[in-house]
Amino acid sequence: MVNIEFDIARRLSDRRGGAKAGIMERVATVATAVGLAVIIITLSVVIGFKQELGALIAGVQSDIVVTAPQSRGVVSSVGLERHEELERILACEGVERMSPFTSKEGVLKSDDNIVGVLLKGVDTLYDSNFYRSKIVAGEFPRVGLEPRTKDILISQRVADRMDVEVGDRIEMLFLNLDDGVLRDRFLVSGIYHTGVDVLDDRSVITDMRNVARLYDGDNGVVTGYELWLREGEDKYEVKEWLNEELLTLYFDYGIQAEAYTMEDIFPQIFGWLATHDITALLVIVIMIVVALMNMATALLIIVLERERMIGQLRALGMRRWGVVRLFLYRSLFIILRGVAWGVAVGIVVVVVQHLWRIIPLPSEGYLLDAVPIAMCWGLWLLAVCVTVGVTMVFMLLPAALSARVSPAESMRYE
Repeated sequence: MVNIEFDIARRLSDRRGGAKAGIMERVATVATAVGLAVIIITLSVVIGFKQELGALIAGVQSDIVVTAPQSRGVVSSVGLERHEELERILACEGVERMSPFTSKEGVLKSDDNIVGVLLKGVDTLYDSNFYRSKIVAGEFPRVGLEPRTKDILISQRVADRMDVEVGDRIEMLFLNLDDGVLRDRFLVSGIYHTGVDVLDDRSVITDMRNVARLYDGDNGVVTGYELWLREGEDKYEVKEWLNEELLTLYFDYGIQAEAYTMEDIFPQIFGWLATHDITALLVIVIMIVVALMNMATALLIIVLERERMIGQLRALGMRRWGVVRLFLYRSLFIILRGVAWGVAVGIVVVVVQHLWRIIPLPSEGYLLDAVPIAMCWGLWLLAVCVTVGVTMVFMLLPAALSARVSPAESMRYE
């Protein structure tokens, strides 16, 4: 059975034979295309920020960190005693790897520059794969060897500011409340670059025994433990369970320890990412509203332009609902043409930025040195479906107005 309304709408939208679209149809098509392209790019950038920053922070920091409450997962003058019962609790089911670490704030010093950093000492249990993948020169420090090495891994930003290269020796100063200023010299064994300034400006890696030496060489006290969970484990559930067990440990042995996730340690970064969700939502809503308004205006003008045609169709027996469906089909063809252009433009922009990172960012304000992109095909498809669905529902009103055209009035002066 032939669908007359669909066939008429298709013929009106046919651009073969040199026929050109009307100005309002082109405006509606462009508005839909621009709106959808902006939505695709916005989703890709927001998800890209979350994925890239999350991956970088997860590489630098483990899933869960256990320290004294004063440290809040980073560093303080209060350490943890390496107690057998504490390590038994931390090696619970769901934890794939556990690594102790010792940290101390210090200052890298040369003849012309000083840079404040956090010296982090690790042992052979530390998962160094992330840092090894980010090394741009040299190698990861040799840890756990005998005799003890004085290797350190610094960031490219710190190396540039201190004007040092792999193989250079560099002095560090540490403040000790009892003995005043402590000095030590290290060998730069490697240089890394993550692109996240808040991490690159601070993190310096070395053998844990080098840091323990600054605490009177006591290897029985550490800053904390890093825990990497098995795949599929919920870190928030593990954190809550650990804190309950650690509270019992405090009452039994007097050891104060608390578990923290990345969100607890870097609240400013994850809070900043949460504001991007709100911004993205506002952008998406605004672009959909703009597309809706343009489509509604265009369809109203198209209805007025086709008033005589509507009168003729009504005079030939087409029902009111048939006229409504005709202009809904007409709207659908315009929307689909705009969607096709919008998807094409949006994906091209996203793919180009994903492959070549041609749009930079001021890393001081955005943490990353280039706009991150996520290839989120599922969300793109959802955006297309929502855009088409919402727009078609909104088009019911102007399409319904077309059915109110009187055949007698429209053909009176023909």
